[in-house]
Amino acid sequence: MKVTMKDIAREANVSTATVSHVINGTKQISEEKHKKITAIINKYNYLPNSTAKNLRKNKTMTAGLVVSSFPDSFITEMVYGVEERAREMGYQILLVNTNENKYYEEETINLLYSKMVDGIILSPTSSDIGYLNKYTNDNFPVVLANRYDPIAENVPRVTGDNYQTGYDATMHLLDHGHENIGVIYAVPNVSTTRDRLNGYKDALSKYHLPFLEDNLELGYATVKGGENAAKSLLERTVGITAIFSLNDLMTIGIISKLKELSIKIPEDIAVIGFGDFASANIINPPVTNIVQPSETIGKTAFDTLLSKINNPEYMKHIELPPSMILRKSCGC
Repeated sequence: MKVTMKDIAREANVSTATVSHVINGTKQISEEKHKKITAIINKYNYLPNSTAKNLRKNKTMTAGLVVSSFPDSFITEMVYGVEERAREMGYQILLVNTNENKYYEEETINLLYSKMVDGIILSPTSSDIGYLNKYTNDNFPVVLANRYDPIAENVPRVTGDNYQTGYDATMHLLDHGHENIGVIYAVPNVSTTRDRLNGYKDALSKYHLPFLEDNLELGYATVKGGENAAKSLLERTVGITAIFSLNDLMTIGIISKLKELSIKIPEDIAVIGFGDFASANIINPPVTNIVQPSETIGKTAFDTLLSKINNPEYMKHIELPPSMILRKSCGC
């Protein structure tokens, strides 16, 4: 809850004018009242909007980086890119992992805003980010990285081309003769999932194949989630010959479950993952992955934040293309 000057006055049992005089030093207030009001201000970490605006005229050389899930190798590399570019530009980064918790994300953004960072790079937990507008419409610099939603106003973004990611991975499997392709996705209601599934659907359409809702399974971006999703998908849907995994931890879980079920990769089921995790080339069989330039996305996101800090009108959207690392799990 955002505390107002009226709230401070009510708790101190004084007028809002008295609180204003304490904050601005415009009138002599009794020592007792001054101490009481100051204690309440400090308790709530209250900073009036006008004071915040004045402080922001002087750069703190500190920026916030708020990410949705740190164990993911894509996010880890993106964070590395942001931090490396920030160091080059003399900035300190305050990093927060919200662990896909929307309410913690909102609290974090408000805290960073009140702590006077120069701006924030955010990879949000969901598409429900309209709350950002109260900050961005006041020209507080925010850049969306990896995930986005157009509901956020006055916010540039830097992402991978997720539509092309879904399209290219699916086309690769279709070109290898697979017509019944399962998809295990990490998180619902985010742009990365939505755009990759749109690419998947359009690739199927190009081969005149129907999109089947039963071929989708939620894996919660964890190894265990990937295992459970692979089991559920194969039990529910007959004839799956390939799986496209949208997260590296789920890919590990999928492969583990297929081996547990004595299903041969790629002879029985081909696998393509997203994000090239460190052990992908030594797993048996080595894993084919479609990747986005996560470190470059991180560096570009910080460059974009600096552009937004220096020019409140800056609104460029940047989308970087994926590439495929071919190995044996897809049958190549």
